[in-house]
Amino acid sequence: QEKELISGLGISIEIPFMGVLRRNTIFAYFDDPAYRKYKRGSGIVKFQYRTLEEDSEDEYESPESEYRTLEDEYETLKDEYVALEDEYETLEDEYGILEYEYRTLEKDSEEDSEDGYGALEDLEEDSEDKYGALEDLEEDSEDEYGALEDLEEDSDDEYWGF
Repeated sequence: QEKELISGLGISIEIPFMGVLRRNTIFAYFDDPAYRKYKRGSGIVKFQYRTLEEDSEDEYESPESEYRTLEDEYETLKDEYVALEDEYETLEDEYGILEYEYRTLEKDSEEDSEDGYGALEDLEEDSEDKYGALEDLEEDSEDEYGALEDLEEDSDDEYWGF
């Protein structure tokens, strides 16, 4: 393979021509801690030097600023809630309390039913007099058609061919 010789500040480093190093090879080049990010003709990429503290402040927000952000967001939500609560109270004043209206409607419907059609208990008694009690009707149908259990057994016998 063809090798390329790189020299800088009296240091000579031999690296492969395409710039690929072998596995597990550590390559570092430092000349000044204040260097900027740029590429030179040699193919060595330099990155801007920064202290660890500066780097962490840029990459990650400090917990204090994150806390302030969440606190501001909470205040905004709280203000929206108060605005909605005020709007609800305004609507309540305008339309009245629905629960109270429901109770009023309930009372009105009870009065109407008693005046016009009678109470529900009276209607049930009238239908029993006219058609008979439900229990009596069930007994009559059992006498005429047989009990439900007997009918199920008969249908099983017919299905299985017994």
